[in-house]
Amino acid sequence: MTRKITLLGLLVIVILTLGCEDILEVPDISDQTVPILAPTNGSVLTDNAVSLNWSKIEDATSYEIQVATPNFENAAQLVLDSIVNLDSLDQVTTQIDQNLFNGPYEWRIKAWNSGYETTYTVSGFEVNGDENLDITPPNTPQPVSPTNGSTQSGTEVNFTWTRTDVPGTAERDSIFIYADENLQSLETKGLGANKTFSTNLSEGTFYWLVRAYDTAGNQSADSDTFNFTISN
Repeated sequence: MTRKITLLGLLVIVILTLGCEDILEVPDISDQTVPILAPTNGSVLTDNAVSLNWSKIEDATSYEIQVATPNFENAAQLVLDSIVNLDSLDQVTTQIDQNLFNGPYEWRIKAWNSGYETTYTVSGFEVNGDENLDITPPNTPQPVSPTNGSTQSGTEVNFTWTRTDVPGTAERDSIFIYADENLQSLETKGLGANKTFSTNLSEGTFYWLVRAYDTAGNQSADSDTFNFTISN
């Protein structure tokens, strides 16, 4: 009996030891740096659509990418602050696209895994593209009516919302009306005119939101989602 207990105890110790070793065996990447491919330090770009490119580091599971203007030491604005992680197939993108106004910028990147991180690799560059380029998205619309949770008897529905225009290219609003709370069953959509839209709907509960676009290709975030019920 004692021999069995001793053997069992040894087995447990071996299993625990192997498990601890597996947990502790995280590759140390702290002495590495992420190779920047573009834009390299001192680059002058003639396109406002900037692609930030780097090379992968073995054993890294995520990357932190930041862009500041004019630089990180005297940053007036942090233009980009993003984390890129391995996907379900253990693949990771090595490029982020960002539209930037003309001017000086600095970008930096570092890699992570569950136990270690690298230092930042830093690169300064300048954008000298179209000075009149519109890369500012429209303001996010705010729904007004039908008010959230309201009920009406008529099937004709008049939608209204607010949004302050941003100087630049022409802006328009698209309204999306869904028949389900998960916003999967699109009942109808349309273009708003002067922040309004009218349509006829059947009885039931509907969910609606508005998104703004401009002719330069920018779009706003989705508005809040309001719901209302038609009950005759």
